[in-house]
Amino acid sequence: MKTPKYTLTNLMLKYILKYELAISELNHTELPKDLKKPLIEKLYAEEIDNVAQLVAFPIGYNTALKILRGQEHTTGRSKKKVFNSFKNARDYIRKYNTTTALKPSMELTIHLNKILTKGWNDDWDQGRLKDFSEKPNDLYDTWYTLRDYYPSTNMKTHFDEIFRWIANSEDNTHKLIQFAILMYEFIEKAPFFAGNQITSILILELLTKEYGYNPNILLPFSKAINFISEDLKSAFKISKGKNDLTTFIEAFLYTTSLTTIETTREFSEIYKSKILKYPKMTAELNSRQVKMIDYLTTNKKASRKELTNMMGVSFMTVFRDLQDLMEKKYVVQKGKGRGTHYQLKEDENMGVEIPEEQLPVFGKDEREIKVY
Repeated sequence: MKTPKYTLTNLMLKYILKYELAISELNHTELPKDLKKPLIEKLYAEEIDNVAQLVAFPIGYNTALKILRGQEHTTGRSKKKVFNSFKNARDYIRKYNTTTALKPSMELTIHLNKILTKGWNDDWDQGRLKDFSEKPNDLYDTWYTLRDYYPSTNMKTHFDEIFRWIANSEDNTHKLIQFAILMYEFIEKAPFFAGNQITSILILELLTKEYGYNPNILLPFSKAINFISEDLKSAFKISKGKNDLTTFIEAFLYTTSLTTIETTREFSEIYKSKILKYPKMTAELNSRQVKMIDYLTTNKKASRKELTNMMGVSFMTVFRDLQDLMEKKYVVQKGKGRGTHYQLKEDENMGVEIPEEQLPVFGKDEREIKVY
């Protein structure tokens, strides 16, 4: 495959560097299972919520969480089936391994499209590549109007060539730039009869996972794309008009690096507030006590009655848990009588937060480096 025309800019290099630094930090931030599991569930539910917003069928975070947990009714004629299918496709990606499954290819993308469209699209249209003589199904697809017509292009052959280029690039194109180019191609050509928009996000999640840029598919690509949805469309139109992908690549790298940094920060904040501050917490405390510390971290102080209501257990259970927390020097008691409350024991060795560098916004003037 011939590398599409683009200009490597300082902005691209900054975004790539920030992305890689964030991934490195994420890979080295080890959280115990009882702290990691609820955060991963939150990230996965947010991804369903964001993909719903992106395809103009918002369902809200609470419904997304129910779908993730299998608690939402998505049978019959429910239009929410697609989000349950999206969850199933991400489950497949999480377990995917190139040693035991399809290699990254159009065949693999077809398989993802079949999983995605199952239950809401006609059986014969699942995984079907589009015939340009017919109108494709534009349900759950806000990129439909951006596509172009390529009646003489064999979509399987065209995209397989891109997948081979990503796997065996001889021109040293950075993987993140290759992913941006693949996304551009999916938007422009929309090869499937249905589900193009979400399928392109799914294959992006799979490729970034396989090449080490998305550990445990934690990074929220739906959130990233949804965050600058209109700007990304504008960047696409500019790049298409100029036949130069620079603007689109910058926009893609900007939003994916930003969300990668934000995701890493969520893990780091838990690590700092729980593991560094209380290194023995998960070994010494029960799940109720960990929840109490979470509550006090957010609310700073609470009475025994507040904690009892929040925990949904007996008054004496909370009393015993608090006594144990005080003995282990996690919590201190303040005030007297009805004014008695509890707060976390202060730790004077926590250090000072270092201010973070602002990520430059794409589209600003930056000196160009090299033209491909």
